[in-house]
Amino acid sequence: MIVCIGDVMVDVFRDEEGTERRHPGGKASIYAVTARALGSPAAVLGCVGPDKDGAAVMDALRTAGADVSTIVELEGETTGADFFEAGDWRMERGANWALTADHVQEGLAALLAGGTRIDAVIVNQGISLEASQAAVTFARDNGLFLVLHLGPEAIEERRKVAPEFYPLADVIVVSQREADVLAEHLGLDTEGVDGAELARTLFDATGPRWALLLSWGVGGARLVTRGADGIAEAEVPASSGPDHVVENYIGANDTAVSAWITWLVQGAVAPAEREFGEVVELLGRAVTVAAVTLDHPGPLTAAIDAPERFAAPRD
Repeated sequence: MIVCIGDVMVDVFRDEEGTERRHPGGKASIYAVTARALGSPAAVLGCVGPDKDGAAVMDALRTAGADVSTIVELEGETTGADFFEAGDWRMERGANWALTADHVQEGLAALLAGGTRIDAVIVNQGISLEASQAAVTFARDNGLFLVLHLGPEAIEERRKVAPEFYPLADVIVVSQREADVLAEHLGLDTEGVDGAELARTLFDATGPRWALLLSWGVGGARLVTRGADGIAEAEVPASSGPDHVVENYIGANDTAVSAWITWLVQGAVAPAEREFGEVVELLGRAVTVAAVTLDHPGPLTAAIDAPERFAAPRD
């Protein structure tokens, strides 16, 4: 099972006429439905309010076959929402920020106590700092494969998990926008550097156990890994045309990340023990899968309505 910890919310799109579309979303939700579309069990650990938006997200996750037993519904809270209007973005964190360290520890412990085999834990930062750090600590204490996806909250708050937590992650994932903030947070001078140099600089500064992924979703990716033969680096090209504005593709990056991690943990070979060429090939497939979401109203819709388009070899 892949346990997806982080924000559970809705995406709200408003056009110039004020017409509104609401779609279930959130990084943790997107990780889970992508993993399910690719044949892996998945659970979501997050928080919603007792409202229509929370119910819509929960229904979508159940439809996808995801385990929602570790989603906390809190009275007095409102399900979080991302608002997209006239080219602007704003977030209302809502219940996401009410998820506590105790919720995280109890949820993960319950899954393990129930006999669940956890293949990977993906943590994003759409939840409180204490909750995300509790997830990191629990994963490492229990020897779980840990992916730390650094999220857009850093743009507003100029903060990340404490630097000493970075080396606990097997994989650190960061987008270009968050990469710039992470560099600032770590006191790095990365002005004017290209993607390859930025990825390597962040890899050296954060020190993940295995890999750092600088991801642009359908815009491609830059990967740096460490292994017995030293450091290996590769670039994966974009899967969308040059006329696309990549950062407008809500959820495509999360879909790519989840697809890559899902394929990495499927099969008998541990991610860090796979041939580097295979790791890069799977990343390329993941970037291609992310483009499937562009044909649908939202990434959850794509994974639920067209799972066959996500299919690819898993061994």
